Amino acid sequence: MNSCKISVIIPTHNNGIELRRAIMSIIAQDSKHCTIEIIIVNDASDREFLAQLDQLILDFPGCKLLNTTKQCGPAGARNLGILAATGDFISFLDADDEWPNNKLSILLPYFISSDVEVAGGKVKYIVQDDQPAINMNFEDEQKRLTHVHLGALLVKKSIFENRLLFDESLIFSEDIDWWYRLRENGIKIVICEATTLNYHVHGSNMSVNKDLNQLNVLKVLHQSIQRRKNLQLKQHLPQIKDFRIDQKDPLISIIVPLYNGKNLIKKTLDSVVSQTYTNWELIIVDDGSTDGGAEFIMANYPMAKIFEQKNAGVANARNNGVKYAEGEILAFLDQDDEWEPTKLKDQWAFLKKDPYCTFVTCNQAFVCEDGVSLPPTFDYKYMEEHRSFIPSGILIRKYILIHVNLFDETLKVSSDMDLIRKLRNAGCKEGNVEKLLLKKWFHGSNESQNTSLMLKEMLGMLHKQIKVNGS
Repeated sequence: MNSCKISVIIPTHNNGIELRRAIMSIIAQDSKHCTIEIIIVNDASDREFLAQLDQLILDFPGCKLLNTTKQCGPAGARNLGILAATGDFISFLDADDEWPNNKLSILLPYFISSDVEVAGGKVKYIVQDDQPAINMNFEDEQKRLTHVHLGALLVKKSIFENRLLFDESLIFSEDIDWWYRLRENGIKIVICEATTLNYHVHGSNMSVNKDLNQLNVLKVLHQSIQRRKNLQLKQHLPQIKDFRIDQKDPLISIIVPLYNGKNLIKKTLDSVVSQTYTNWELIIVDDGSTDGGAEFIMANYPMAKIFEQKNAGVANARNNGVKYAEGEILAFLDQDDEWEPTKLKDQWAFLKKDPYCTFVTCNQAFVCEDGVSLPPTFDYKYMEEHRSFIPSGILIRKYILIHVNLFDETLKVSSDMDLIRKLRNAGCKEGNVEKLLLKKWFHGSNESQNTSLMLKEMLGMLHKQIKVNGS
């Protein structure tokens, strides 16, 4: 990357020696491709701290000191620093935290791709000796988390010129509010697996011992919902983990409903075992079969997790499979369908590339078993490659499926089409891998051939959609 300038903004209110530590961690950066300006925003510190600030400016003459006459909080202090910044990039650091010395050299290369506007990494928690251990589910033994923290980020300055300054009415959670607005505006964000912030826990951190109400979290969420409603924006907002780019391939839960499919299931499960994507779990939901299919699977596919239930229909079986699933990404496969070996790999690559994409489909073609006659109403164009909207052709983020209330169990043969309707109504961004990755076998007893029931349920869905469009 060509040489650039980075403005680092440090709000401070009554900070002492820890502020010196924060500044030194910025000066110690190992990046040779940038110049750094440090902007300290003194947010009306008490008189006893002013001499320390003056000394810091003498000790670090490259720092700029801005003073507020009245305390305006972290949001106001950061905005003041942003307006004074002359860098191409903005970064933040709280006065009681510090950067690892390779933060900038880690994050700057991500901006070589011109569409990346925000880059960040993981936050490492450092607990002061006199403080109790933190009760948090860390991601690793280094006590690290991937979450919203401004100090872990590097940001193009240009995004602040697009109404993305911090909300000064918020004393707490102004960073979470800003994160919501980034996603509402479709900002390209990448989160790497490296540590880009050392967060010090010392007992007087601003957010310690405060509940969600005190932290304004519920208020921030409500404001985001209201903004999207006012602008008639339906799009789903990704979670922070969706922006992680270097993470290991996630566990994909493959859910197969089974109902008297012993004679069909072998080629289906063989296509799972043949997948080039290897981090998966196989969940079989036996929906009251009477043909010994579950026993056949147990004997021949020992990796399968089999859950038995009374017959309740394919939608119920899929929904229960979701409850059993440990993966964050879901794939479905019907007992009479077959995947190409790269199905999961190709779809995950698509989903990973775009965090705003919530589900991805693929192309399919019908294949007729030997000796089976196609019905007169069958449209032969389906024997050609075309986009698939059935569950076997979908890879979807688990929380999205839960968000739209899973499959409609009142529908016997069309809950799959209804799912697409619900996802689109919810504003879920979708994509398609333009490759033939699914074979849909026609064997004469496919449920979708129950045309009278299919027509009845489709009319019901049409009625629902008319009500949605009319509301």
